[in-house]
Amino acid sequence: MKNFGKLICAFTFFAFSSMPLLAVNLNNGTYGSIDPINIAEIMYRSPIGTWEYTVEDVPYEYSSGVLIITKEKGEYAVVVNVNNNKLTASDVTVKDNTVSFSVYIEGGKVQVSLQVKDDIINGRANSVDGSFLLKGKRNKS
Repeated sequence: MKNFGKLICAFTFFAFSSMPLLAVNLNNGTYGSIDPINIAEIMYRSPIGTWEYTVEDVPYEYSSGVLIITKEKGEYAVVVNVNNNKLTASDVTVKDNTVSFSVYIEGGKVQVSLQVKDDIINGRANSVDGSFLLKGKRNKS
């Protein structure tokens, strides 16, 4: 009886500390099951991340930059870092492996459409000055 209190405390500690391990995986209704291959495939195809890109046939200051694609509360957002400016994109849509958005550069609207495949993006940036090839890769650092 002398150690009964310690035993109860230890039991309670272990019982409550293991509760998260019993969490329900709502995707497949099983307990504690995590499919690392499925998670890796989703992350591998996902446009979310930081992308270094280049654009052909544009002035030097706009020929390269960084795209940051995020998702919060079910909504995607894109920030374009180019020519020492952070530009927030509008009209962001993601469907399958296509990311589309608009951004204003020097007062002109540029519409961008990108195809995401693994760690590579390819697409076009369309403005009143023409259509320009855009390509890039995921920054893994």
